[in-house]
Amino acid sequence: MKRALFALFLTFAFFGSAAGAASIETAFSPEGGALDLVLKTIDSARSSLRLSGYAFTSPEIVRALLAAKRRGVDVRVVVDYKENTSFDPSGKARAALNLLVNAGIPTRTIHVYPIFHEKFIVVDDKTVEAGSFNYTAAASFRNSEDVLVIWDDSALAAIYLAHWQDRFDQGDDYASAY
Repeated sequence: MKRALFALFLTFAFFGSAAGAASIETAFSPEGGALDLVLKTIDSARSSLRLSGYAFTSPEIVRALLAAKRRGVDVRVVVDYKENTSFDPSGKARAALNLLVNAGIPTRTIHVYPIFHEKFIVVDDKTVEAGSFNYTAAASFRNSEDVLVIWDDSALAAIYLAHWQDRFDQGDDYASAY
């Protein structure tokens, strides 16, 4: 498969946290590796997961978040208001958000900034996924995107988590349409 042949995964260790060595993993799209790495990150969650996103329409990512919730992970999401409501002519973003809210996942939209263009996940207060990858099918299969995961760096995760909490606090609860 072309995607498998061109998928690029780089893993290497660096010393960034007081608790020990963290490791980094990266992947790119459209070669096929970026979505897989995001899903791997979500699937690794055991206690908490915080997602911050701009565009949010990926069925695979929605399913992974719902599965995390079912296994007892405290999942919370904040996304851009305009991109996922008024600029969503297909209705895919609203449908994705409806699924999250209806499953009991606290989900907020933020409209404080002209564009809330952040794309990152914090898992279990120790892992950070970040990069250009929007949580959409286009990011997986059409766009040139990158994903970077820093595993086991609680100091870095604490910085991202504090920022995430600030943005979540500025957001408004998303109300399901059904």
